[in-house]
Amino acid sequence: MLINLKVLWIFYRKLLIPAVLFSLLTSIPAGINFETFSFGFLFIFPLMQYFIYELRLKNEYHFYANFGFSRISFWMITVAFSIILKLISVIL
Repeated sequence: MLINLKVLWIFYRKLLIPAVLFSLLTSIPAGINFETFSFGFLFIFPLMQYFIYELRLKNEYHFYANFGFSRISFWMITVAFSIILKLISVIL
């Protein structure tokens, strides 16, 4: 379990920092609040995964496959995390 969390952290470490920064930049014109940030994050987080891992670092999926993670599982986690964050912002 701990190894799986470390592997997920290695994967998402490359995505979270640019996704958060670009989401903050896109929320500036509308006023920085959690709802505009989560709306930008909803679209930017999957785009970051596409640009970083599908176009730039295609072969890194083989490293993660050795730990039991597939490309589809990473995409499902990414989209689910984005949607959950957006739903939390709508509820709050």
